[in-house]
Amino acid sequence: NKALGRNPEECSKPVHLKRMAKKILLSFASLFLIWQSYKMLVLIPRLELESWGLVIFMAWVISLFITGIFAFSGFAWPTQNLMPEAYYRIYHPKRLKRIGKAMNIEFFRKMLLATLWKSKERQKEYFDGTKEGLANLEVQSKKSEFGHLLPFVLITILSIYWLFTGLVKIGVATFLINIIGNLYPVILQRNHRMRIQVLKRRMQSRP
Repeated sequence: NKALGRNPEECSKPVHLKRMAKKILLSFASLFLIWQSYKMLVLIPRLELESWGLVIFMAWVISLFITGIFAFSGFAWPTQNLMPEAYYRIYHPKRLKRIGKAMNIEFFRKMLLATLWKSKERQKEYFDGTKEGLANLEVQSKKSEFGHLLPFVLITILSIYWLFTGLVKIGVATFLINIIGNLYPVILQRNHRMRIQVLKRRMQSRP
């Protein structure tokens, strides 16, 4: 840059503007999904959901929209910092292992690697295998968990509300999809950080 007579600060401006534009677009996408989710929730009680196929489709769309709200906002901003650091620590690894085994979380992980995370390039963005990449993996794990935790809580409350108001089919379908779409990712990310904590302790113990 010096050889070309450019100021490093000027060179960084396009990158900064690009990042800011991306954050604004993702924030608008999150707001758009908030509006779409609201319209869907108002519409559901008015629909005659007799077909299980339609019920499952509607439950899937609702879960996708609500989860997307937090996914887009998490891509744009460090939303994981809204939770205290103590929440992300794994205090009972043996208990977590038992839960993961009971839920067959390893199968869920392999399924993700074979489908959504099949791309090696995408996997490297999450973890590139280096020491520095381990720190990034930890941050991405927290971000991903937070992005699934709040939707899980909100959709669970919504499912229970529907069950108590007589919308049993949509309530049951939404709850089951919520388990797969949000609870499993939360447990998976906690398993990731459990392994990260072990690796960090080993690295710190080395001379």
